[in-house]
Amino acid sequence: MHMPGHKRNPDLVPDYLQKDITEIKDFDNLHNPTGIYKELEKDAASLWNAKSAVISVNGATAVILSAIMAASVNGKILIASNCHVSVWHALELTGSSFSVINPDTDPSLPFALSIDPEKVRAKLQKDPYIKTVVITSPTYEGVVSDVDKIMEAVHEEGAALIVDSSHGSHFGIHDSFPKTPVADVVIKSTHKTLHAPTQTALLLTYSDAIKEDSIRHYMDIFESSSPSYILTAGISRVIYDLLEKPDITYAWTGALKKCRKKLNKELSHLKLYDDKNMDPSKLVIITGGVMDGKELEEALRSRKIEIEASFKTHIIAMTGIGDTEESILYFADQLIDIDRGLSGTVSGTYENICPTSNINLLMSIKDAVNSESTRIPKDDCMGRISASYVFKYPPGIPVLIPGQCITGECLALVSDELLSVVSG
Repeated sequence: MHMPGHKRNPDLVPDYLQKDITEIKDFDNLHNPTGIYKELEKDAASLWNAKSAVISVNGATAVILSAIMAASVNGKILIASNCHVSVWHALELTGSSFSVINPDTDPSLPFALSIDPEKVRAKLQKDPYIKTVVITSPTYEGVVSDVDKIMEAVHEEGAALIVDSSHGSHFGIHDSFPKTPVADVVIKSTHKTLHAPTQTALLLTYSDAIKEDSIRHYMDIFESSSPSYILTAGISRVIYDLLEKPDITYAWTGALKKCRKKLNKELSHLKLYDDKNMDPSKLVIITGGVMDGKELEEALRSRKIEIEASFKTHIIAMTGIGDTEESILYFADQLIDIDRGLSGTVSGTYENICPTSNINLLMSIKDAVNSESTRIPKDDCMGRISASYVFKYPPGIPVLIPGQCITGECLALVSDELLSVVSG
């Protein structure tokens, strides 16, 4: 005599909904964990040697919003220009003053690289009002920043560090992967590379620099008051599999080594992005100068391979714990076969890969979102104030944010023919 209404009736729901229950006796409450959820959080924290863990069934987005809301009381926020749009949404909600730091770039690569710890230090020394730093590591392309050195610089200057490591949930569980980042707050999406259901994530704390009680308060706001037991059961499965089955990643990591070795040896025209500090689970193929990445996507799709993302200059093929040697080497073999029919070599110089690097805000994000607006042709937008976010998804990095003066640099990256601008 309680929710949910389907009552786990097999005539009405599929098998997986037989675990769909509610907060009945002995099943704890995610918003006030004292039993099984509290134990799960403790075990999740122990897996990554953290002080505490907070479970999310509203994805990494909910914990990013909560962490930044909790940190905003401390002062100004410094964010990397390649942060996910949810970070910008949090800035909109807090109304916080913020500055931007740009990742390093390489003109021969079409995506952003790591955050320089000394540039972080310089920003903090120049502006003592900055009390929180937010970066992404690893990035969508698997680029890893030196979080240890950034953390050292941040703490020496009296600030706190939040690391969006959504794409690094597998870090720290096998020697083949980079170690897990250790910051004041670290966010992991347990569904991106591990085997939890979509929409699951964890927030790990390693200090008291950002109050955990405050983070949990905002989780009460941003997370459903009826959290899914199906999703939390999925997180539980991941945590205990990783704790109890040390060999669970061996097939994946072994296949990745073979795949990367094969691609480095046999690709003649396309190029595998390879760096000793990167996440080896991301197979990033540079196509610029040889073919459009979207053409490569279609060629792979015709061979029954659906990749994560394609761009004019490169593609991203994601692997995960559910991959097998057969699936990963099939991708390698098909890519090599396509490569044999190509000509030329990867080349090109790339600029303007961090579109939010030079933001000129003419009004606050919140004011711009709530202002009277109109949609006008892109060609008429130069110098106008953006009234909405424009971002490429995936991975969700903004090209324009509300309140920003629209420049030619931004317009060059926008495909929409009409843009929303502040009226007047």
